[in-house]
Amino acid sequence: SSGINAEYGHYFKQINLSQMSLILLSSVVLLSTVNAGVITINDENREIVLHGEWFIKAYAPWCGACKSIAKSWVELGKWSEEREYNIGEIDITQGYSLSNELLVSKIPTLYHVKNGEFRVYRAGSRDVDSWKRFLENKEWERIDPLSWYRKPGSFPMTLFGLLTKCALWATSYHGYMTKEQGMNPTVAGALLFFLPMIILICFFIFGVCSVHYFLGKQKPANLVGMQRAKPRTSSQSRADDDQAGDDTKKDQ
Repeated sequence: SSGINAEYGHYFKQINLSQMSLILLSSVVLLSTVNAGVITINDENREIVLHGEWFIKAYAPWCGACKSIAKSWVELGKWSEEREYNIGEIDITQGYSLSNELLVSKIPTLYHVKNGEFRVYRAGSRDVDSWKRFLENKEWERIDPLSWYRKPGSFPMTLFGLLTKCALWATSYHGYMTKEQGMNPTVAGALLFFLPMIILICFFIFGVCSVHYFLGKQKPANLVGMQRAKPRTSSQSRADDDQAGDDTKKDQ
């Protein structure tokens, strides 16, 4: 019985260790997503900003201006924990998808989002009290939202985001091919640029031909094989008229 108890004791220890590992892993993931009331927005959870009210900061870790408001942003996050506002942040060096679709051109840039409507915060003050007034007094209502084609999730912005991700992938893979594999940079660039372009052109030509074949206007059966008559020149017209006059004289 002691052997059985020892075996089961070892089994339960394994279960406890597994459960503890799972709890620790979940805690790490949670802490990496939410930090003192500030929610990190990335490519995996970007859809959450389309629901509810959000105040989002787009930043980069190396940006000095972003560092200067970092503590204030955390303070705003703590203030929002028991309110209906969600405070988030996007690291543009990580969250490529959403930041590219927002066309972030300078940092830090603040965005107010209400049920999928994006507005750019353009007030000069960047302190906690100004941000609180902006949210509580609904000052964002005085700002026009981004146009439909500028909103993240719209077809133009989604396409732009995909193209940007493809460009980033190509740049990363080009570095791998040249540095890790020792490939010539020109050859690597040709493979990553010209080969996909040729494939896309072939698909485009195939698509156009297919559309023309299946949807093109068909000729009537009695016109199949007929060719359009060539336009007559002025000299040919005069020659025909003279020939017609000669034929008339002969008949007379």
